[in-house]
Amino acid sequence: MTGFQIENSIDLHCHFRPDHLGGQAIENGVDCRTGTSPIESAKAAIASGQAGAVLKSHSFASTALVSALNEIFPELRLFSGICTDYISGGLNIDAVDAALRMGAKIVWLPTLHSVNDIEGGNITGHPGPGIAVIDEAGKPVDDVHQIFELVRQHDAILATGHTSAAEHYGVIREFARRGKVLVTHAGEPAAGPKLTAAQCVELADLGATIEFTAMLCHDGVAGATAKSPLQAAEMIYAVGAGRCVLATDYGFMKGIPDPVPGFANFLERLWSEGEVAEKDLVHMASRKPAELLGISV
Repeated sequence: MTGFQIENSIDLHCHFRPDHLGGQAIENGVDCRTGTSPIESAKAAIASGQAGAVLKSHSFASTALVSALNEIFPELRLFSGICTDYISGGLNIDAVDAALRMGAKIVWLPTLHSVNDIEGGNITGHPGPGIAVIDEAGKPVDDVHQIFELVRQHDAILATGHTSAAEHYGVIREFARRGKVLVTHAGEPAAGPKLTAAQCVELADLGATIEFTAMLCHDGVAGATAKSPLQAAEMIYAVGAGRCVLATDYGFMKGIPDPVPGFANFLERLWSEGEVAEKDLVHMASRKPAELLGISV
């Protein structure tokens, strides 16, 4: 570290323990019971000058946990969300509605139970089909329409999860001009459809915000090879920093960095190795996330 630091950063993609991906995930080497303590993450965030974070669980809505943590740590702004995998209810309108009414700020489309993941490795060993978010014509299915309307009514964010590239385009064409849509895991080697820079540009042109996470530059998950900070910077500037956010996707199991120091390290590497301008890092790590959450920093 060179001492570079951004105060008031906000991590929109912060995992914690305990979590469970369902099925055979633990047997397949992904034990999310061993991740980062949310209490220790909150303490570290306060000490580092971080403004806030969104806590993400695959197996349950994080609303109750976040409500309790915000009472314990009033100086930090923590936010919740809900993932729409089978383990948390799938494309369940009632579950999404309840989470949003309790303050959830992000609804993630399917991740581990997406068509993309079930057909591309199926780490959970789920026996059924993946959860499709578009129909054969490439249009969002009715449940996704209903979920988006709830998200829009609550001024929340619809995130693309691990869905396929085709599903990204179908969802973003339909909704991004009418609400907040976040492309998650952009370019990540071990999650999502491994979007290229050109695809990220096209999706941003359609109205989406593009999330680049520290996992983009993290080796070793599922045998994936990370991008260098310079390669990550090239993707960011292809899209345009004004249309991007930075986050971690860290904290989900032992061996993965803790989110707070991991975020600081990611930002420092983008600055020192990727030559990303400080003003752009401030925008992507603080101002743009705050804008999406509807808060000021």
